[in-house]
Amino acid sequence: MIDGVEDDVLKDGEIALKILHNGKIQDVIIAGTASEIRIQKDQFSLLRDTLTDFGILEGQIYVAPKRSRMPMSPEMAAARAKQQKEFEGWQEVWRIIRKAETSLDREYEISNMLDYY
Repeated sequence: MIDGVEDDVLKDGEIALKILHNGKIQDVIIAGTASEIRIQKDQFSLLRDTLTDFGILEGQIYVAPKRSRMPMSPEMAAARAKQQKEFEGWQEVWRIIRKAETSLDREYEISNMLDYY
């Protein structure tokens, strides 16, 4: 789990996400596995747009703040480690979204091929 993200499974199998990042809040509903591919693709698109609106961009590389000449306190080191972990967590979310979309595309192509043959 990532700090600022709450999830809840709804009665119909959908997943409700409440994302809080940098003072912004957005609710996103992800359909269960039984829904249509087009609906799932639209929901992934909404999730990607939400992340982009929050300033969480895909494929970024973590760049640590410039070190000062002063030695880093344990609190500062912990804060930087937490910041890096959160950053890497959001990048992993992007990878999962892309992997899920690719899987949906393949599933769609296979269903079309089965219908054709």
